[in-house]
Amino acid sequence: MKETNLLSDLNLPPIRQLGIVVKSIDRSLPYYSNILNIKPWYRAEIETSEIYYKDKQIELELDLAVGYSGALQFELIEVGEGDRNIYTDLIEKQGEGLHHIGFVVSDIDKGIDALQKCGFQPLQHGSLKTKGKAITRFAYFDSIERCGYIIELIQTTLFGFNVGQSRFLMKLGKLLGDIDTIDISK
Repeated sequence: MKETNLLSDLNLPPIRQLGIVVKSIDRSLPYYSNILNIKPWYRAEIETSEIYYKDKQIELELDLAVGYSGALQFELIEVGEGDRNIYTDLIEKQGEGLHHIGFVVSDIDKGIDALQKCGFQPLQHGSLKTKGKAITRFAYFDSIERCGYIIELIQTTLFGFNVGQSRFLMKLGKLLGDIDTIDISK
């Protein structure tokens, strides 16, 4: 497999997410809303999480906000309390900024296997369960040297069905009380 065709050879779907690590979501939202022309932003109610950093289970409190520009989701990530993780690694090395590109997949286990067969090692992986019982599994891979950025695979299910991470899903989650819209006018 040639490096120049690596991502296409992996048969990854189109990029659906850009992840940005911030020190404060509340302070960052007005800035990103203006430069990305995103309204509204959504925040899921994370009920439980199970996260592994370099294969060691960690405790981590996260605040996540997502918004959309076309089909592309922008995710703002704020770390609260917890153990060392890939987000604090970025903050320590370069400060706030672009962290990863995300691919929403229908079979994360198959995607993980494919990336590992190409020599990519997982950095952090786990699952987040929301109040409304959506489960998002994710896996970040050490792909900076070969691709220039961290790759994330993402799979979200609700009652065992793949539901992706579309704007429609956020609106549905809001109707069901699982997701809040963030008011940036305050």
